[in-house]
Amino acid sequence: MAESRPSEETLASRIASHRLTHETALRIASQLGNELAAAHAAGRVHGWLSAESILLESPEGQLRVRILHFPGNAPASSSEILSTVAQAHPAAPSGDIHAFGQILAQMREALREAGEPLPDWDEAIERCLATDPEQRFASISQLMRAVDLPMSEETSPVIAIERPPVGMRQWGPFQLLQRLGQGAFGEVYRAWDPVLEREVALKLLLPRGLNPEQQLAEVVAEARAMARVRHANIVPVYGVDRHEGRVGFWSDFVRGRTLSRIVESTGPMPPDEAAKVTHALCDALTAVHDAGLLHRDIKASNTMRDDNGRILLMDFGLSQDLQYAAGYAGTPTYMSPEILNGAAPTVQSDLYAMGVLLLYLCTGAYPLSSESKAAAELRPIPAPVKKVIDQATAKAPGDRYRSARQFSEALTEAIAALHAPATSATSPRRSRRMTWLTAAALLAIAAVALYPVLHRRAQAKAAGTTPAAYQDYQNAESLLHRYDQPGNTQKAIALYQKTLQRSPNFPLAEAGLAQAYWRMYLDTSDQQWAAKASGAANQAAQMNADLADVQRTLGTIHVAQGQYDLGMQELLQARQDAPRSAGVYGALGEAYRQQGQTQQAVKAYNMAMTLAPNDWRWPYLLGAMQIDNGNYKDAEVNLKAALAITPKNSRVLYDLGLVYQKQNGLKDAENAFRQSQQLAPSEITASALASVLLEEGSTNQAVQLYAHIVQQHPKDWDAWGNYASALQWNKGDPATIRKTFQTAVDLARQQLKITPDDPYLVSVLAEYYADLQQPEQSLPLLRKSLVLAPNDPDLLERDAESYEAMHDRTQALQLLDRALQLGFSAKYVKTNPELEALRHDPRAPQAIRN
Repeated sequence: MAESRPSEETLASRIASHRLTHETALRIASQLGNELAAAHAAGRVHGWLSAESILLESPEGQLRVRILHFPGNAPASSSEILSTVAQAHPAAPSGDIHAFGQILAQMREALREAGEPLPDWDEAIERCLATDPEQRFASISQLMRAVDLPMSEETSPVIAIERPPVGMRQWGPFQLLQRLGQGAFGEVYRAWDPVLEREVALKLLLPRGLNPEQQLAEVVAEARAMARVRHANIVPVYGVDRHEGRVGFWSDFVRGRTLSRIVESTGPMPPDEAAKVTHALCDALTAVHDAGLLHRDIKASNTMRDDNGRILLMDFGLSQDLQYAAGYAGTPTYMSPEILNGAAPTVQSDLYAMGVLLLYLCTGAYPLSSESKAAAELRPIPAPVKKVIDQATAKAPGDRYRSARQFSEALTEAIAALHAPATSATSPRRSRRMTWLTAAALLAIAAVALYPVLHRRAQAKAAGTTPAAYQDYQNAESLLHRYDQPGNTQKAIALYQKTLQRSPNFPLAEAGLAQAYWRMYLDTSDQQWAAKASGAANQAAQMNADLADVQRTLGTIHVAQGQYDLGMQELLQARQDAPRSAGVYGALGEAYRQQGQTQQAVKAYNMAMTLAPNDWRWPYLLGAMQIDNGNYKDAEVNLKAALAITPKNSRVLYDLGLVYQKQNGLKDAENAFRQSQQLAPSEITASALASVLLEEGSTNQAVQLYAHIVQQHPKDWDAWGNYASALQWNKGDPATIRKTFQTAVDLARQQLKITPDDPYLVSVLAEYYADLQQPEQSLPLLRKSLVLAPNDPDLLERDAESYEAMHDRTQALQLLDRALQLGFSAKYVKTNPELEALRHDPRAPQAIRN
């Protein structure tokens, strides 16, 4: 007789009964984290969280986590009352984070005793349990990201305000491109300002006990104060407003990392580097103080190094508007003694915080923390820098520097006194990197060895279908994996449908069908396939949303549709459920590529190639991304690797043709395109072949080929645009050219409603409008395209043509010069009749000048 299990029990009971499994622990941690994150976002803190206060329910066999006494007055055990609570401070999120760390540690120990695989939680637990609250994670969401726990997008019942719906794309006039982060104070988005046509960082705040008018008035007052400060090391605020009940302000969008993240990921800085960084921040703080303002919240997470190396001071003044439960502005670890005793902020309290920041950059620790002394012993601070820190953090305000300017001057002297960085300052980081790389290599090797067995076992277990239906499903998968071969996708769709007729509740087959529909959409741009793909993916999720292939399918579609946050959560959930799935890593690579995160994409593609070295798709997709980035040499290497796996692959040959064309190998490009067209005739390959014919001077052949393409594919906006451009090259009838461009515009605008952030589409549509002499339509799209893909040489050259068509020679020359530097074909520019006048301009680059 099977052992009966209670339908609900506490987590403490589950741990004590030795019935905790690896999978269950991950689910509990994920659900618990999402509940806490939602509560903190609504301003609610538990304060007495423990394994006893977590209820595990199992309705219909599905595990569900519920937090008891939230909030409540139930007593906690003495071991779980944090020092901040014991000292009569109000409960704070950092206390819940500490308790969460204890719970993770308890579950990890239970798994160890049960012989279960251990999740990689050690470093996160250690940070959660730090004695100093400032050294813990800043939020539950940050903790969950650190251990790769999937985060929910759904509205939690404990949230007291209306949160943005899934797929939210607008706030007032701003188009939300990507959510960058979420915390207790609100959300930060990468957004597009259509009025000034620029990319901005948009911060949408959550209500904090103020009425909407009061909150708006206070934030406006702070924004006005911040706008008075002009300095190269300060992020400027552009504006503040309220829409849809949310107050928000926007500033310059900066690509980079906060200093806290840099120290967390790479360790403390060498003293001379830390001193130089702090010197730049002191210069910025001088500007703040000269404007009659105080910062009030200097800390590592409010400072940043952008991608160009510039150091930035951010978010000064806002802390007083976004007061936390404790009722004061600032962060305790950075607070001077007089502030902790209730005094008002001063210039000297800002300087004290800057001294603490310098100490943190040098050691990774804070004054008076239990780690501070040990950190200083492991990473001794040179005397010149230590002298600066000691004076800046002196207990009495009068013993500190008189001004940020004096602090900056002292740092200048300290930097001059320092010798070159000692090797011991960098070798620990190098050692950690080597250890990580070695561990990653061993993990990859183990994954390659175990993946086929584990994957087959998982498939068989998850299928829950008849042998015949499962065989059809596997055959359909094999066909879809070779989507390069003509008719394979259609055959796969038929087999998936046959499988579902035999086994209607087979989620893997439904997910496969969604992937096949999506492939048809990618190949045809026909919106009906996109709708079918979304429908099938949702149907698969209704059958079993816990399967990695289902989450991968949902994530792939959502990311492609611009719902980045939701899609990434689904893909990360898939990775957690199937950590050795090459398909999941390949989908992650595509998702990162579509968001412009090239380095992350490369890592994901490489992992996919490691896990499945005989799958042509991963080197092919990596090579395609490298083409977009102008990295033609590496693209050629990867594409040839893909071709070695599948010698008669039309798609790989097509991309190789592009690489040859970009590198002026027109004859090789023509041969590759013709081979591709013979294997799998398509309008895309035919268009590429026609473009090479244009460059080679065979304009009549090119026009005839484009005319044939639009006859075969009358709804293809790109084909119509190429046809119009070819007519221009061939000096065709102006009325016919204009009519052809207008057809392309009408079709492209329909596509823009589906994929508004596709840089190629945005750039090409801008070009069509330019050719139609409609600058009011073209210019906003051109500026947006340059934000979406600032380093795409093809896009830069195309945008240059658009500016030339609208008689803006200066802008055209700047973009063209940048495109050539990134590897765009000078030969193409020299043969393009639309740029003939530009080539005679004495300002034109020498490589293209006539």
